[in-house]
Amino acid sequence: MWNILLNDDEAMITESVRAFLSAEMPLERLRPKAVQADWQAIRRNMAELGWFAVGLSEECGGAGLGLVEEMLIQREFGRYVVSPSTLAIVLAGHICSAAGDPARAVEATSGEAAVGLALLHPDARGMAPAYLFDWQEGGRIVAWTDAGIGLFPAAALSGWRPEEAMDDSLTLHSGTLALDKAIHWIPARQSPLLARARVLIAAALVGLADHACDLTVAYAKIREQFGSPIGAFQAVKHRCADMGVRTRLAWYQTNVACLKTIAEAPDAALQTDSALLLAAEAAHENGRAGIQMHGGIGFQAECDIHWFMKRAHVYDQLAGGRLALARSVLSYPPAA
Repeated sequence: MWNILLNDDEAMITESVRAFLSAEMPLERLRPKAVQADWQAIRRNMAELGWFAVGLSEECGGAGLGLVEEMLIQREFGRYVVSPSTLAIVLAGHICSAAGDPARAVEATSGEAAVGLALLHPDARGMAPAYLFDWQEGGRIVAWTDAGIGLFPAAALSGWRPEEAMDDSLTLHSGTLALDKAIHWIPARQSPLLARARVLIAAALVGLADHACDLTVAYAKIREQFGSPIGAFQAVKHRCADMGVRTRLAWYQTNVACLKTIAEAPDAALQTDSALLLAAEAAHENGRAGIQMHGGIGFQAECDIHWFMKRAHVYDQLAGGRLALARSVLSYPPAA
């Protein structure tokens, strides 16, 4: 039987990460004219707390835990709209570990340098067009295709230029990535790193959906119409309940995908695609509903809810897009 409830240690990890992010990376930091946090210092603190290497062996500077703990941390990163470069750092450590390069795994997860996360076409080969999130000039890059996942030096990226991102809390660059110039390339048949990446993306999407729901419920308790909080109206209650149900369903499916991936179960890929589809749908729909239920203020830059909708689009694209995910889920043969 699969146990998808958190034990005491897992609950403690969740609470400690949430407390840190609430203090160091509150959503208010994203507002116009807000005082910018020292992201480099925060990233180093995260590394010192072991969050980037929690799933790595002690030889690679890790805690020797696993995908469950990484999933819990990425969910909290999603809740606080943290840079997707944190996912790139985690994956960079795993790539180096799988390649038998523990020294570089320790370096990659030290928090001293940012790692950009690249979006490629699933079938990309050779010189591949790429979009990079929160990449810094000279920094390393994590990218994947259906064939595998790799860590690349800055020199592998040519013709890069800055672009305007819809989610303007991120930087975006476009360029061409030479897939034959990887520092390390891990074929999909060699290691389940691609499956790990997809589970972690699903967790981040769940975090977005979860916090969007929390913010909306809190606002429904204080915004008044006709002398009563709007949360007292049945139509608003139903929409908030729908947000909660979407979040819970996506979270449970992500847990199943995580456990199936760890067990290398035959249906792990199906469960992971299903988790990504449900999580992406929850993040999109909760972001949209949250903006609508905040009323006119929901469309203003000073209102935090819109960040969840924007970031949902980013992670959805990293997951392959909801339409492609739906087609993938439908393409699996029925269980015997």
